Amino acid sequence: MIFNTLPFFFFLIVVLIVYWSLPSDRWRHPFLFAANFFFYGWWNWKCTGLLFTVIVISYFAGRLLERTAELHRKRLMVGACSLLILILGYFKYTNFFLESLHTAFTKMGGTSGWTTLNIILPAGISFYIFQALSYVVTVYRQTLVAEKSFIRLGVYLSFFPHLVAGPIIHAPTFLPQLQKKRSFDPSFFIEGCRKFALGFLYKAVFADHLAAFVNPIFEKVENQAALKLFGGCLGFYGQIYFDFAGYSLMAIGVAQLLGYTLPENFHFPYRATSLIDFWRRWHISLSTWLRDYVYIPLGGNRCSLPRNYANIIITMFLGGMWHGASWNFLLWGGIHGVALCLNHLWQRSRESAGNDMSKEFFSFSNISAWLLTQGIIFLCWIPFRAATWSDTLYIMHQFFLGITRFSYALFALKIPTLAPCSLPWALLILPLFFDTALLGSDRLRSRYALASNTAFYVAISIALLLGLLFMSTGMVPFIYFQF
Repeated sequence: MIFNTLPFFFFLIVVLIVYWSLPSDRWRHPFLFAANFFFYGWWNWKCTGLLFTVIVISYFAGRLLERTAELHRKRLMVGACSLLILILGYFKYTNFFLESLHTAFTKMGGTSGWTTLNIILPAGISFYIFQALSYVVTVYRQTLVAEKSFIRLGVYLSFFPHLVAGPIIHAPTFLPQLQKKRSFDPSFFIEGCRKFALGFLYKAVFADHLAAFVNPIFEKVENQAALKLFGGCLGFYGQIYFDFAGYSLMAIGVAQLLGYTLPENFHFPYRATSLIDFWRRWHISLSTWLRDYVYIPLGGNRCSLPRNYANIIITMFLGGMWHGASWNFLLWGGIHGVALCLNHLWQRSRESAGNDMSKEFFSFSNISAWLLTQGIIFLCWIPFRAATWSDTLYIMHQFFLGITRFSYALFALKIPTLAPCSLPWALLILPLFFDTALLGSDRLRSRYALASNTAFYVAISIALLLGLLFMSTGMVPFIYFQF
């Protein structure tokens, strides 16, 4: 069941009516637990067993960690986490390793009996496994008391608004909400409607129509001219933001309709003037998870400079692998890791020289840094979107080795060929400008903040109507559902 479909709207209306009609959380939590599994089972009911298994493992691991002597707690934590990682590895990475081994043996002139297995990748497995890992580790660190209620822990791990595409929720930020009594708050509910409407607009109007322009280009990249490939990559640069930020806003909004708060997942990432800044703004829940459970345990920055940079690269490689079992995602993570190290080096050199970046966004130094940062991000999206390694190399070849032909096409004769694509370009440029340059400005946000007045409700209505209107032209799945 996908947020931008009519079945979900009917499901959500029924859930909200029943949920707020129940007298207390004693009844609401079991109902929400059942609703979560109905939502997940709509996609493939066979995968609900795996989700239930993960909840069982997490529940008993947490309970046992509280009862186990200090001498054996670490082994229990490692065992539980290893089991969860094995589950993720089997479903997500088995075929990748089998294909890689088969390719390696074939290229060396040998033969292998390894063949891919018929494994269904459960939707959102990376998200709920990472949440389960965070719960077990947090209980082990004794920064959270193990949840005694199986239902409450089940609601946390299977909460349908974020189940299949995040945000990744840390247990200490959500489980305490389940333990508090809650009542219907009209202002909180309306704010949830606003976020859902804005996310729906991002997805149904902007992302889906950019997808109609982008997807055909990436389906057969070898048939595309350099300029068309550039347009497709630029379109994806906007599409992935509106798609994923739209889903996150919708998820946060739905959670608020139910009375819960989820963490913000995006903070105007395309305003970033460095990659360090970008990863503080993009997919915040994942970058926070990687920082807390990978980067810091590896030593973080409390070690030698080479070790610190190695920790950054390892963390970003794992971030790439989290996204998918593909050499393209490893390349994407590796490029970000190396670029982050270079960014830290540059930042250290500026600090030692006493040269601080201007706080005014529209200064020359900030604009230059912004252009360089966005250029790197733009190039990194190529392996992220390309279907195969060869497609990535072909696009890079067209961009760099064919730079003369590309520049000529871009700045001279072939610009008119973009005219038929005027709608996709408008859907990229105008919303990005609105989101990044206007909403991303603290000064303008505070000056023109929407209050609870007529304009506020009109904005919600327009966003929903536009989303419903454009949704009728066809539904495109959210990009992050595959992860």
